[in-house]
Amino acid sequence: MAFEKLFEQDHIGDCKLKNRIIMAPVGNINMADPSGRPMNKMIDYFIERAKGGTGLLITGLVPVSYGIDPTISEENGTTYFPRIDGSSRTRLSGWRDLTAGVKPYGSKIFIQLSAGLGRVGSPEPALKGKILRSSSWNSNFYIPQVPHLPLSDRKIKKIVKMLGQSAANAKLSGFDGIHLHGHEGYLMDQLTSAPWNRRRFGRYKNKFQFGIDVVREIKKRCGEDFPVIYRLDLTQALQESYGETIFKKQFRGKERTIEEGLRFCTALYEAGVDAFDVDKGCYDNWFWPHPPSYFDDAVYVREIAGRLKDHFRENDIPAKVIAVGKLGKPEVAEEVLGNGWADFVMLGRPLLADPYWPAKVKENRSLEIIHCIGDHEGCIESFKKGGHPCCSVNPYTGFEDTKRLVRSDKIKKVAIVGAGPAGCEAAITAHKRGHHVTLFEKTDRIGGQLCLAAKMAIKHDVERYLDNFRHRLTILQSEGLKIEFNKTIGMDDIKDSFDVIICSNGLKTDMPAIKGLDRIRHAEAREFLQKDMQVPEDCENILVVGGGTLGCEIAYTLAYEKGLNVTLVGRNKELMPESVLANRAQMLWMMMGRGSPSGKRADSLKKPVMVYNASKVVAFTEGKARLLANRNRKDPFTPWRDLIPENVNNPFEKKLDPDNVEEITIDADLVIFAVGGQADDTLYYTLLESKAAKEIYCVGDASNPGRVWEAINSANEIARNI
Repeated sequence: MAFEKLFEQDHIGDCKLKNRIIMAPVGNINMADPSGRPMNKMIDYFIERAKGGTGLLITGLVPVSYGIDPTISEENGTTYFPRIDGSSRTRLSGWRDLTAGVKPYGSKIFIQLSAGLGRVGSPEPALKGKILRSSSWNSNFYIPQVPHLPLSDRKIKKIVKMLGQSAANAKLSGFDGIHLHGHEGYLMDQLTSAPWNRRRFGRYKNKFQFGIDVVREIKKRCGEDFPVIYRLDLTQALQESYGETIFKKQFRGKERTIEEGLRFCTALYEAGVDAFDVDKGCYDNWFWPHPPSYFDDAVYVREIAGRLKDHFRENDIPAKVIAVGKLGKPEVAEEVLGNGWADFVMLGRPLLADPYWPAKVKENRSLEIIHCIGDHEGCIESFKKGGHPCCSVNPYTGFEDTKRLVRSDKIKKVAIVGAGPAGCEAAITAHKRGHHVTLFEKTDRIGGQLCLAAKMAIKHDVERYLDNFRHRLTILQSEGLKIEFNKTIGMDDIKDSFDVIICSNGLKTDMPAIKGLDRIRHAEAREFLQKDMQVPEDCENILVVGGGTLGCEIAYTLAYEKGLNVTLVGRNKELMPESVLANRAQMLWMMMGRGSPSGKRADSLKKPVMVYNASKVVAFTEGKARLLANRNRKDPFTPWRDLIPENVNNPFEKKLDPDNVEEITIDADLVIFAVGGQADDTLYYTLLESKAAKEIYCVGDASNPGRVWEAINSANEIARNI
């Protein structure tokens, strides 16, 4: 396929771009020193994307409202964000290094400036006595009992001046333009939209005014020819997401409609905005602005970017439109441009997974693209827990300053047992370093647990990722990498035959010991997936035991794709407690019957999945399951609320009384157990004990069952250093 549109030249204002590919603003939290000066980690991260051929890079969020919004500072006055406000030459030197580093590769770079976090910032400062701020009286997103008081007009005007000064600093530092962070429910969005701005007096009761003032201030400080992109959610889509009842109760019946969004964009264009980066949703339905793997490709591009582009055409407005939202497949991105829905496409996570996405597409090497799997574990969850942005499928992302792939001085014979994601990563990396690698796999295909996950239609991103793995391994086989399928390995098969053995043979599962289990049809989740989720024809009522990610995905798949009555029982007080906000919220939203992978209402869902959280199965009889359900368990379907990290104390959290339970009996024709697994480390310890090789390692699920991020990164770490 020819990708002519993607590689056409175009302009944003007076800034000429070599192609229509823009990197979304992601990737700078905890990549600066405590004063806010960009470190080499951040600089090298962006240079790598410039080398890969992206036309325009946009930094991650850079707030300016220090001293006004307490949520952007740490308790000792430091910050986990980079800073460009004020007049610190120390900080500006880091920015100058960044802009100077990317431009030799033909990329332009804009800085994303933010008014702050407001109600979606961490509640921790309030728990330490500070007063949190927002556009009006608003509740904190993470702990609703924590209030945010309204900002005064004077403080808001000060933020306007701060944004203007920061833009001037950015221009002086070599940036080509400004990207304003006006979406997703952050402070700028709070000041400019109905769910959070309920001001009745003053300049900023006009919801458009703050955005207009900021744009005018930047143009005044930097010149009319200095380009500005404004990012906003054309609609928060709260009513669409949750229905009239929840919309009125939870969100006061307020949101920015698409029609209002179009008027806002017109007003912003008249104030000086050159291009608009538009998406959908906010923190309270974070699956829209951060689409997980469950969504279809380009899930709302026609509805959002296409609608704005039509509006501009109809009104002879020359501003450019940037489309965003699951455009990681080159053919999808090209189609968006070809259909005239946008002037540019924006890629975030796809460029974290593979910074050379543009170069590979341009050179007709699309099969080589490492595809994002949409798990959000590295790009978002990492910095939420105190780390910096990285990537589950690309172990070099966020580590460009420290990780190097170099040929080994001493070539070794390497055996890798298990071709799951960890085993494949270890094999590819070790082979590229010059080692003689043999990869053993007990089945007839690579992928391990990911192969099973890909059997669910909602995991189509995983299947695309596996296609890339297969392609890369096929090429490396022609270069000497050995793969032996249908080969179960024991100690005697590899002892004393290799210099290095890496065990990545996965996990093992056990059935829980529940009274009467032999009286009911049942299957372990992975066994069930292996058999393509075949359900006997006489099974109408399915019980899924396990409220983690796998249990919820199977429950939804059975209800949505097969139209069965599904009940899910989980021991934890929350469903999917280990999953990230976007993925967890979307799955709960789909399970409650409000939506589907297409983004539309799940009309084919027979009925929402019935959930008993904080509960357990205690016995089975013929066609029945007996549960002990906690009487004080919470509504499991609260997709508009995130779970705070374990290290943050919530003084308002109500503890469940484990003894306050009721006995419930439900119908169950088939029981699926999705209760996790244990590391299959027997081979590893046997090899260690027998001293089967000089170097013996254990990675992936064989070491500690967990996420793809841990599996890939641990395997890469070992293979780069053997």
